[in-house]
Amino acid sequence: METKKRNAWNSLMRALKMLMKDSPLLIPCTFVMAAFEAAFPYIGILLSAEIITQLTLPDRDMNYVFFLAIVMAAANCFTGLLLSFLYQFQDVLKYRQMKIIDGKVAEKSWQLDYETVCDPKVHEKANIIPHWGYEHGVLAVVQQLSQILSGLFTVCISAVLVIEFFSLKATGTDKLSLALNHWLSPAVFLGLFGLTAYHTIWAAAKTQKVRYQTDNDIQQPFNQVIAIFESCCKGYQRGKDLRMFRAQTMVRRHLLALFDKLETLQTKAQKYTRKMTLMSLTSARVFNLLTYIFVGLKALCGAFGAGSLLKYTGMVEQMSYGVERLCNAVRDVWQNIHYIDDYFAYQDLENRTASGTKLVTEAILNDYVFEFRNVTFTYPGVETPSLSNVSCVLKKGEKVAIVGRNGSGKTTFIKLLCRLYDPQEGAILLNGTDIREYQYEEYLKFFSTVFQDFCIFALQLGENVAAESTYDEAAVERALENAGFGDRLKTLPDGLHTQLYKYFYDDGVELSGGEGQKVAIARCLSKDAPYAILDEPTAALDPVAEADIYQRMNQFIEGKGAIYISHRLSSCHFCHHIMVFESGQLVETGTHEELLDACGLYHRLWHAQAKYYQT
Repeated sequence: METKKRNAWNSLMRALKMLMKDSPLLIPCTFVMAAFEAAFPYIGILLSAEIITQLTLPDRDMNYVFFLAIVMAAANCFTGLLLSFLYQFQDVLKYRQMKIIDGKVAEKSWQLDYETVCDPKVHEKANIIPHWGYEHGVLAVVQQLSQILSGLFTVCISAVLVIEFFSLKATGTDKLSLALNHWLSPAVFLGLFGLTAYHTIWAAAKTQKVRYQTDNDIQQPFNQVIAIFESCCKGYQRGKDLRMFRAQTMVRRHLLALFDKLETLQTKAQKYTRKMTLMSLTSARVFNLLTYIFVGLKALCGAFGAGSLLKYTGMVEQMSYGVERLCNAVRDVWQNIHYIDDYFAYQDLENRTASGTKLVTEAILNDYVFEFRNVTFTYPGVETPSLSNVSCVLKKGEKVAIVGRNGSGKTTFIKLLCRLYDPQEGAILLNGTDIREYQYEEYLKFFSTVFQDFCIFALQLGENVAAESTYDEAAVERALENAGFGDRLKTLPDGLHTQLYKYFYDDGVELSGGEGQKVAIARCLSKDAPYAILDEPTAALDPVAEADIYQRMNQFIEGKGAIYISHRLSSCHFCHHIMVFESGQLVETGTHEELLDACGLYHRLWHAQAKYYQT
């Protein structure tokens, strides 16, 4: 328990340090706002009490009464305006901090290992953190700190009035006056006060525990709702399929089922919250009622006048409010530690790829050999290996074709070579050294890729090809020309500066699937890395255009290593050798002619497609 408290304190301090570093004015603004927020009600209470006291005096001074009224109105006006400004200023700072946190989550996602990002739990956490807003996590500490400070200031001011209240003695000699003046009176008051505060904290802690569990339970269906909106509803390009297949009903049914699940979980938590809130309010109101009776009895027994009666009843109300706010804030802070821990646990995720220290020198870039040595890999959560005991050698300058049926392990082989994943068994070597020993960013210098699910960004064409905002336009144009995009480039209104897609601009240019693949291939050529990898780079092109692209690629990466993956085998006849995968195993390897003569799997695949390439 002691360790848990210490860890919670460390997490809270880390959150505060982060806030003070990112937004230096946020915490001081919160402190000042809490002080004025606590003092604001007492302006009216104390000055009103003094005005009533003056009005009950036989020799009252009306000029003084008017002066007090003007002071009270001016103080209320000034404090109200100041608080309004502080609220707005704090809200601006909080919004800015929220965007900083969102940026840190996005930046962390970019930096994480691909394998880690693909973990469903990590993916869910990265999606849910930006939706916390002001309610949970590091940013919620600001509101909770404000409540704690305001509650503390309120209780401190009220404590001064409580001491003053018990120092005033009833003037009578009857039993009631003697009982009110007895030392047990403040003891009973403090006992009831402590009991009420304890019950409030207990009820609040129970409620917050249920809320946190509910938030965890709704995380998965909530992310599914977001995913459906993203994949089916958000992108205008999905509208064609939705309409042609009348899929709106299907999508709506899935959304309604998820909404029902969310509503069930939230309704259960809300019922529990209402029950605990009712119990907490009841105990607080009973304490207030007993305190009002006690204050009234002391007034009847001559301890103070009508003005002080208003002051001390106001004290009771404010003290109860301050304690309730303080208890709720402490509860919220304690429960919010879970969210803070979740945020920092995400930020503290380590990259296995960051452990390497060796540099990829020019000598290695110019003379290299990759070797897969008994490599086995299984995706997380899957029982069957995607690659089993694969061994092969990839040399400088070799053009290698990888073929096989869907799910045979071709793309997994590429992901391992590029260190998007690391094998569970065996090793991948570069010039005899395990690739995990090289610095990750250095190792990536080797590869220029076009993956199956390549991404064309809603940015300018030139930026997509160069992957930079500033670039050599002539080099980018050459890459587009070499990728077969030259004729289309001439028709674009702004050339390389043409905005792609209509996500952000009405005049954005839509690319067909084949045009998008050509842009991706141009990006591969533009990087000019020692090793090119093309995973289904021409799937959206017809066989003739595909053969043309492969001939161009073969010409422009002359002297470099290359891997071609394609279901259509037009790339195979000009490759140095071919690797054939089946069910995660490397079942055949050799040249085009050798594999045809072997009459194995490659022979069957080739002849099944031969009619497409006879001309």
